[in-house]
Amino acid sequence: MAPKLQKMGIATKMLEYICQDAKAGGFDYIEAQTQREFANDGFRGLYSMYEKCGFAVHAEKEGKIVMRKPLFDS
Repeated sequence: MAPKLQKMGIATKMLEYICQDAKAGGFDYIEAQTQREFANDGFRGLYSMYEKCGFAVHAEKEGKIVMRKPLFDS
């Protein structure tokens, strides 16, 4: 993302929209791969953003964190 557009909450808004869309589509949960620190390797979403949006750590694989968010109350 262009530096001028960073830290404006755009990625968070997109993530919230994706979660709403998945819920409307009948999905039970949504998963994302991330890492705790930024690295220029294609995994740009920060752990803290997912955590803020209600995701929790589901698993860790090969140095990446798999985060999951349930979309329906159990």
